[in-house]
Amino acid sequence: MESLLAFDRQLLLFLNARDWPSWLDHFFVFITEDEGLRIPMLLLWLFLLLACGPRWRRRALWLVPLIALSDGINSHVLKEIFDRLRPCHEEIERLRVLVHCGGGASFPSSHAANMGAAGTFLALGAIRWRWRWLILTLPILVAYSRVHVGVHYPVDVVVGWFVGMGLALALIALARRVPRVGLMPVPSEKAPD
Repeated sequence: MESLLAFDRQLLLFLNARDWPSWLDHFFVFITEDEGLRIPMLLLWLFLLLACGPRWRRRALWLVPLIALSDGINSHVLKEIFDRLRPCHEEIERLRVLVHCGGGASFPSSHAANMGAAGTFLALGAIRWRWRWLILTLPILVAYSRVHVGVHYPVDVVVGWFVGMGLALALIALARRVPRVGLMPVPSEKAPD
């Protein structure tokens, strides 16, 4: 465990404690703070809900309880169990903290868990692989931004992503077994991409 934590700290410094261009720092600060993405994400969600076919409409509706579940499990169960300090609360030489550190625990990252849940859930709704990768781009960047701005260790982000991804896969598996949950199309319904 000691060697994993030491590696995690070294990887954090490798990714964070560099002389990055200021535009890149500003970009990651923008996408890591909720205020910057609230309106675009809400507009995207409304687009899925109102302008896309029934398959995407169902995904948009199920996205709300999925993220609530992901955030609840991560923030109120896992973080309380592990209670790991954020790197910005520790004395780590050369660490660049670009946003308010926050008072909560670090492991696992709630941003990464929620983005992992939403990204996986939406990406698996796309039929073509290129759309899946495009859908995953923003969630991956948001998850990584937590390391770049100095408020999470890389392991926090990776484990958070897998927590969210696992919840998304569990919801999809449940929907396949119980079609009445409304996520999977009924046999007579076409599934446009």
